[in-house]
Amino acid sequence: MLATPTTIDRHVLPRSLIGRRRHRFFNPEYQFEYEIGQTVVLECTGETAVIAGRIQIMGCIDEYIIEIIGAKCDPLQVHDYQIRDDISRP
Repeated sequence: MLATPTTIDRHVLPRSLIGRRRHRFFNPEYQFEYEIGQTVVLECTGETAVIAGRIQIMGCIDEYIIEIIGAKCDPLQVHDYQIRDDISRP
């Protein structure tokens, strides 16, 4: 059986074993257009979805993680211009 190393040198480990750290540059004064848990409509299909997460990216474009209501699929990542909050508007 292999012995547990006492110290680990990150530089000699393969990249697949090293956890990636995501850099978050978040401006606390920035306001997102949609809130988590808000119901929205997908512009391209007209399907109703719920905001599950949101990401502020460079270039002032917001990305939202949405879950389509009634669908059995993974959450989608969309830009702010691909969804709308007015459910009654066709």
